[in-house]
Amino acid sequence: MAEERGRPQYRPNCNGLSSYYRERFGSHSPEVYLNLRISGFDDRLEREQIKQYLTQELKKYAPFEIKVVKNPEEDERLAYVNFERNDCARKVRYTLMDRLKSVLGKRVQCDPAGILRDQEGKYIPDRFNRAQHGADSKREGGSGSGNRGRPTKEPSTWRLKQDDDEATRTLFVGNMPSDVKEREIRHVFEEHGKVEEVDIKTPINTDAAYAFVMFQTVDQAIQAKAEEQDRPIRAGGSRMKIGYGKSQVSRRLFVGGLGSWCDKEILQKAFGEFGFVENIDYDHGQPYAYVVYENTHTSQEACRSLRGACISKGNHPIMVDYAKDLTAQPEKQQFMRKRRASKSPVGASAVRTPPGSPKDVVRNFAELEEAYAATWSGKMALKKTDYPVKFYRVYGAERLPVKLLRDEDDVPLRLLITQRLSLSSQNLLFDKLASCSSKELSLGVITGKKELSDLQPLVNYFTNKEAAGVVTVPGGILYIFPFCEFALKLLAEFTPQVNVFNENCPFLLGALAVRAPGTP
Repeated sequence: MAEERGRPQYRPNCNGLSSYYRERFGSHSPEVYLNLRISGFDDRLEREQIKQYLTQELKKYAPFEIKVVKNPEEDERLAYVNFERNDCARKVRYTLMDRLKSVLGKRVQCDPAGILRDQEGKYIPDRFNRAQHGADSKREGGSGSGNRGRPTKEPSTWRLKQDDDEATRTLFVGNMPSDVKEREIRHVFEEHGKVEEVDIKTPINTDAAYAFVMFQTVDQAIQAKAEEQDRPIRAGGSRMKIGYGKSQVSRRLFVGGLGSWCDKEILQKAFGEFGFVENIDYDHGQPYAYVVYENTHTSQEACRSLRGACISKGNHPIMVDYAKDLTAQPEKQQFMRKRRASKSPVGASAVRTPPGSPKDVVRNFAELEEAYAATWSGKMALKKTDYPVKFYRVYGAERLPVKLLRDEDDVPLRLLITQRLSLSSQNLLFDKLASCSSKELSLGVITGKKELSDLQPLVNYFTNKEAAGVVTVPGGILYIFPFCEFALKLLAEFTPQVNVFNENCPFLLGALAVRAPGTP
């Protein structure tokens, strides 16, 4: 695979720094760095052995984090060690190399990791020292303004967030062809974990594109960045430039790295130390959970303090990142919606949020997109026509669309509508759906993937037929409703703040049940 995508051979040398490092950054290391990239391990060592030996040899420099991954250049292991104290990484390189070679193999080499250069070729310090160099960085960066607006396949500067200490679930992936397709990006990055969403951007007046790739966990994003950095997405193409996307502070935290050792009581004890926890969304045995605080002040403190921490008796470090708060809205938007309260769309009055409700009313697509994330995207098919769509989950467990609408290889299913269900006299179906818990039912607003109008023909079809669509998936069933009394009743029952449906809207309502509530 490496040869097919045009990757250079990795070759160590005996000058302390690997050729991998020297080819990219030269023969000198920076004065300040926190991370190490260790290579050249004895081929007989397994991944866990490498991690155990490093943990033992580096224990006096704790706290630190070790990530062992497969070298994308050759069939060998790489270890990334991230220290918290400024001087630790440098001391290891200058005082422990002989010891590391005796334990891990005589070919072991140790490079500074997470290094960036500015346009003058000078090192950009990591996040612990970047602030004090801010003014210098701006002055140095100004020299490149003469090339503004001029497209280039290999920019000389990529100011990316590279430090694994700042890792998020979202990767910024730059320097890709302007005609890159989502399937190409997924094909590459799904080798490293479950990709929840791909958002491709193509700036005007340029022949390159970039994308934001969101993984299910932070660990998956770290591994993907480590293994895909500077690799072309197409054979012979430009090398991708990858960094971590910016996390938006919210009350809701994503917690990864969990396992059978974890339960809600452990999570409550650990996260409750920082403030009142409104809700913990966790199913025992799952690798991740969501924790919702009363306010962002406590969530920020918890995120800073618990990232990489162990919250149980065993050695189980967790990953913490911000997740989208599905209920909160910016204050300005809340104010604007209050002023527009008298302009609710036709048909929305039956499901208006009651006075005093803590949730804001969502009345159009812009507000929907701001309040709720697209949990799933793929194709919906009727007869011989495919409709690219997005599923904005507004109620129920996130794992339902993630699990039921993908195949065993984590590829989005093609949702083939095989049945029509008359909308008249469906009281039994409503009662059975209404009896489902949030773990058994997920409601979502289904929209066109690129343009809202792209879904209009399918909306018109169901509206004219006065029917709903039925899609059978492994382990569940998906009902698809146009604007109708049944859809409004369902929204009023579970999520009355969602008022996007009216007679002319280009949306559908999806009701995904983990088991078929009844026979259509």
